Amino acid sequence: MIVKGSTRFATFVKGTGLVHVQQETTRRGRTACATLFFMVMSSLWCYASDVVLIRLPGRPSPEQHELELATQFYGLGLDVVIVDANHAASVLEPVERRSTLGVAIEADALATVNRGTLLETLRRRPGSNVPVLILGVTPETDPTLLSTWSSAAVVGAARIKNSRLNYVVGQAEDITQELSGMEMPFPGEDVYYFTLGKKSNGQEIMMVRKGDEVVPIFIKAGLQQQNVFLLSRTHFSGDTAADWNADNVVDAFAKLAPVMIFVKHCAGERGWHAPGHYANFTIDDPWLREPYGDLNYKGLLDEMERHDFHTTIAFVPWNFDRGDSEVLSLFREYPNRFSISVHGNNHDHKEFEGLHDKPIDVQVAGLKQALARMDKFQRLTGIQYDKVFVFPHSIGPERTLEELRRYNYLATVNSTNVPMDSVIQSEPLFALRSVTTSFADFPSVIRYPASMANPSTLIAINTFLGNPVLFYAHHDFFAKSIGAFDEVADVVNKVEPSTQWASLGDIASHLYQVRLRDDSNYDVLTPSSSIYLANTVDHDLVYYVKKHEVSPSTISSVTVDGQSMPFQVHDGILDISITVPAGEARNVAVTYKNDLDLASISTSRRSLRAYLLRKASDFRDIWLSKSYVGAALTAIYYRDDKAPVRIIEGACMLMALCIALSCTLVVTIKKRMRVAAVSNSVPIDGVVDTRKTPQ
Repeated sequence: MIVKGSTRFATFVKGTGLVHVQQETTRRGRTACATLFFMVMSSLWCYASDVVLIRLPGRPSPEQHELELATQFYGLGLDVVIVDANHAASVLEPVERRSTLGVAIEADALATVNRGTLLETLRRRPGSNVPVLILGVTPETDPTLLSTWSSAAVVGAARIKNSRLNYVVGQAEDITQELSGMEMPFPGEDVYYFTLGKKSNGQEIMMVRKGDEVVPIFIKAGLQQQNVFLLSRTHFSGDTAADWNADNVVDAFAKLAPVMIFVKHCAGERGWHAPGHYANFTIDDPWLREPYGDLNYKGLLDEMERHDFHTTIAFVPWNFDRGDSEVLSLFREYPNRFSISVHGNNHDHKEFEGLHDKPIDVQVAGLKQALARMDKFQRLTGIQYDKVFVFPHSIGPERTLEELRRYNYLATVNSTNVPMDSVIQSEPLFALRSVTTSFADFPSVIRYPASMANPSTLIAINTFLGNPVLFYAHHDFFAKSIGAFDEVADVVNKVEPSTQWASLGDIASHLYQVRLRDDSNYDVLTPSSSIYLANTVDHDLVYYVKKHEVSPSTISSVTVDGQSMPFQVHDGILDISITVPAGEARNVAVTYKNDLDLASISTSRRSLRAYLLRKASDFRDIWLSKSYVGAALTAIYYRDDKAPVRIIEGACMLMALCIALSCTLVVTIKKRMRVAAVSNSVPIDGVVDTRKTPQ
């Protein structure tokens, strides 16, 4: 049995077979497992499937580290077979296992592997073709061996160096999938590439571009009906953990791209994968009036119908009883296009941010009032809402996430998935999942600005990794055209035509990962308390669901389609099995104990500060944004976190100045009037004019 984060080493010596098997858990593996939900949860099962790596004795290579990360991501084990450099090694036992999905050979170990014996063993295996990867190829690798193992597709390797290199992904759709044709920055300044034979039959999977020159670094060749992949060395000894940008999925993926492609190709259904591809577009702040600033709901609906996307309104609960009947009707009639989620409560400045300024009891009161207001909104309008929380301005502290979980919110979606008082994880795998439960054991999901330049690469990578693709904007995004989001939606639908545009609530219920078991059922890892399991095959399936629970005593119930079911928690893991008949679906919900009593919570708007801020926001968005000066002020408001305070302070100062000037003017006028009145009785040349004014 292997635990997550461990690597199995099997040493073989010629003629003796297996000498020993040992397990080694690396520090990097332990750290990665501790920081990423899906990596941690993989330890709940023995590895059902493995990739075998054959290498020489010595310290692990950069290639082994990359394979460790890729196999961890997809939930596979990595069997490292160390061969004696002085003898031909027998590697048949791990290769022959039914659990082996792929074989990798480090280039400097090629001479110790009997090619014919290995290929014969792979051909005898029942089931699908097991791919072979030769990795870490350099100019020092024997060209004869490269030619032999690649059917003369590769005859050597050379080095290319430049500070501006780009990865180019080939058009091997069965392998590269959503990445096909994509370009992204290469994470280095030099790389080795392959010299191809004159009659090469190799399929170029990944290349590197230097200006107009494009050279292959990752190819697939056919060898006696066996798929053999060859990968040159792309990372060098200077790489360190500090070089990883854990806040950027594009940078993190570029570090591992070739091995991620290979391992995903090997794993297929037996590796962790999303139940589908999901996307969403969210507009923050507006209430349901027509129009709201630059947002026209009817026009947006037309664009959604033509370009096939879904829009969520991140709705401020303060506005629960405000809305135009026509707009409300649109939301009721087109739930496949429009949805509502929760955006703060009053949306006053930083209402869910620093605990020093807003103590946790104040924030909890806001979270509870938001639910009470949204419940009333639902009863007044007949429009359902999703208990997905979008923080105003920026994500709150971890303690606030803990309270979101307690009051049964489903997830939080923001421009970062790291709470404001926490540190971004430095491990590369952290950036590869857009959802994390590393903070308060609550799902926190990343979204991206719809206005970002060239989103194609980001979309392709997230889709390839199985992450939901979430975008957001404000009403001013539509200042030039109500079709401003069309191009982004078209890219998403082109990259993955099966993408399902859905509400944030639906997406929260599909954040889980699944993996095919040996018994043809599925393991399920879920970060969310809401799970939608759909069985689309023609036979019943059993889903073995596991969810991490920090405090199992806080669980109130577990239900399936509203019916309570017994549950147990062992070692912090909620473990349930659910049978879903062919063609049917089940809704699973985990609810937590709390003191929420919606009927006892006031929904009134008593805060003068919140009232003034909401009215000022309406004026800014609906009226002020129509002018050039107003639009400029609005842009400053969104760009500068302190702008709202400064605007309010400036408005107050302006009002105070106007009042002061008015008072001064009134005093001055009265004074002059008194002076004028007195002047009528002033002596002239010492004589008092006693004439009376005619009556």
